Amino acid sequence: MSQETPVQTVLACSQCGRSLAPSELVHIAGNWVCADCKPAFLSRMMASGASPSALRYGGFWIRFGARILDGIIVGVPFMIIAALLIPNFLRTATRAPATPSATAGFAAFGLTFVLIGYITGACYEVLMLKYRSATLGKMSCGLKVVRPDGRSLSWGVCFGRFFMWNIVTAGVPYLNIILMSVSSIMVGADDEKRALHDRVCDTRVIYSRA
Repeated sequence: MSQETPVQTVLACSQCGRSLAPSELVHIAGNWVCADCKPAFLSRMMASGASPSALRYGGFWIRFGARILDGIIVGVPFMIIAALLIPNFLRTATRAPATPSATAGFAAFGLTFVLIGYITGACYEVLMLKYRSATLGKMSCGLKVVRPDGRSLSWGVCFGRFFMWNIVTAGVPYLNIILMSVSSIMVGADDEKRALHDRVCDTRVIYSRA
């Protein structure tokens, strides 16, 4: 009669990747960290201004309010420009004969306007996240975006968050209704309040002051 060998659970250190027993790891800010990596990990957390023992994650409504503020900050100037330019463009287009070239010119104007809006929004969000770890809307709500190990956001992560939210989650008609709903449910259900773009980019939205 053979004896069953007990299965020993092992976990990987989020910093060095070594597989160790749970007793040899400590759970800090959502990460399992071994004793060798713990000092450097805590140093990075403190340097980023985040307290590993007292992180407060931003929930759905505070993040929704921050998005509304950012939309006003970026959107109002474009609404003013549109109110000044579009009526004159429409008057010029209606006076001209309805030719294919005139229709193509109007379509090109609309597409260019939309592209400029996306580029402006991308520059605003990416630059603010890279240099301040938060947009003006998030700063007004006392929030900032961090990596789980305390590292500063890289250019790739900043662009990835913009792309995942503005293009993938909210930018595709009809599909955006489903993805935005799923992302909102994830914020409410997740212990660290991670939305879809937080999971993809491995970021956390926390209160800048505990």
